[in-house]
Amino acid sequence: MSSPPPKVEIFKGTNWEECHKFILAIRTRALWEGKHRDSAWKAAFAATLFWHKALLWHSRLPEDVQEDWSKLEIALLERWPPPEDDDE
Repeated sequence: MSSPPPKVEIFKGTNWEECHKFILAIRTRALWEGKHRDSAWKAAFAATLFWHKALLWHSRLPEDVQEDWSKLEIALLERWPPPEDDDE
């Protein structure tokens, strides 16, 4: 019997910590699905999890960013950067 897929919570765009957890959860789920090298799959999967402010932000991104996880991940980190004093 196989294990259930790793859970990925919706992303509300609250802060850096939520963003960090979301990115790691998308990467983990993609690895579990065998899609870790599929940037379009990761971007499409992530798109189903944006909520409220994050959904509005995502819908305003250029299409090429919405459809490419490597670009979307950079956009996420630029929008919700770590605090200046976060060296962890």
